[in-house]
Amino acid sequence: MKPGRAVPTAGAPNFVLVHGAWHDARVWDQLRDVLGRRGCRSVGVDLPIEDVAVDASGYASVIAAAAAELGPESPVVVGHSMSGIAIPLVPALTPVRRLVYLAALIPQPGEPMADVHAREEALGDTRGVARDEYERSYWTSVESAIEILYHDCEPASARAAAARLRPQARTPHDEPCPLERFPDVPRTYVLMRDDRMIRPAWSRVASRQRLGVEAIELAGGHSPMLADPELLADALIALAR
Repeated sequence: MKPGRAVPTAGAPNFVLVHGAWHDARVWDQLRDVLGRRGCRSVGVDLPIEDVAVDASGYASVIAAAAAELGPESPVVVGHSMSGIAIPLVPALTPVRRLVYLAALIPQPGEPMADVHAREEALGDTRGVARDEYERSYWTSVESAIEILYHDCEPASARAAAARLRPQARTPHDEPCPLERFPDVPRTYVLMRDDRMIRPAWSRVASRQRLGVEAIELAGGHSPMLADPELLADALIALAR
């Protein structure tokens, strides 16, 4: 986790960027370059997603430690996809300027995310996903991952990202969400209209019912940090102001 990428501009927001299931911090590299050119400092978080012993609270501790690398100013914490389960736990550990749920899952306090999936059908097409001997999910082929996660990304970038995917432990999905209520910090949901992983129709309803916000809608699929980092940087910097 390396903060920076550019000399920060006074008053520019800091960003903590948290990947979703199967990924690592490198998925944010293009966006971090764009943010850096605009004077913003950022850090990409590597979550221990392969470790079946680590729950959402463990993920939140890793995110909070990454935020400390950026200095005393409260950062914007951006959680993509699965990490929407973990980011609402972060404000209890460290000050946060805003939480941004990016094409993200939204937990129900006190309930396992797996139960939410079963009841509300939050996920899109997961036919390319299987489970290993530890019940961790993984993509069965690069092609199936590209079709769902990166269908609108530049082909070389999509293939490189798909080749880096890791197994994802079930633990954060199977445990009851430890929240009693969502933290009292500014929050935004950014919905991707062509998302094939998190159903846009679900995101519109869940963001309103759970977070109390109307989703901001952007064109594109599940991975805007790869498909259009300039567009995503525009949206995040605007939200931070």
